[in-house]
Amino acid sequence: MNDFAITESDIYEKSLPNGSIYGKIGEQGIKRFVDTAKHICLNAESILDVGCGNGDWLYFICQRLSIKKHLGIDVSKSRINNANKFFPELNVKACSITELELLEKSFDVVTCLEVLEHVPDWIQLFNLLFRFASKQVLITVSYREKIKYTECIHCGKLTPMYGHLRSYSEESFPQVLGWSLSFAKIREKDPNINRLRRIYHFFRPHYPWLLVNYRRVC
Repeated sequence: MNDFAITESDIYEKSLPNGSIYGKIGEQGIKRFVDTAKHICLNAESILDVGCGNGDWLYFICQRLSIKKHLGIDVSKSRINNANKFFPELNVKACSITELELLEKSFDVVTCLEVLEHVPDWIQLFNLLFRFASKQVLITVSYREKIKYTECIHCGKLTPMYGHLRSYSEESFPQVLGWSLSFAKIREKDPNINRLRRIYHFFRPHYPWLLVNYRRVC
């Protein structure tokens, strides 16, 4: 197994190919990947990443674990082009999950990180995640976010910042028959925050992301 349990961003980036997009996600993003990876089932050998974007998470987890089969999909062709450019060894495809012609339970794990808050019909996508997972569905979303709006420069109407259409809490996610459900919260670990804010977060922890963990019940 490749050891990618790295906490120092400078060491981590040196372990990657020249020109990698990893240098752009920052130390906070790297730590978020590390925290998320702790919840992947240990015997996972295959993974489908829905909404893979530029491929950062998929590359990270394939290197960290002994993944024998993987696939990343995203509706954005430009992001898939970026993934092909920066991580040519990845198997990625520009498509929607509704276009996948795969057998059910084709992958041990299906991940969907910071995607649902961008999707108008998130329930449909949520339900489809379970079609292709044999062991685990792992989701991360913004946690109890107060959605901010700004005026669109094109139409003049109010539009949500960052494309976040909603925020989530534990109550947002239903029990799914045949699957156990658990939650974890991912803390903000920005090394650039000042000391006063760091002390404030110590006594009143700030959790920007909610990790939603479904595991198939045998």
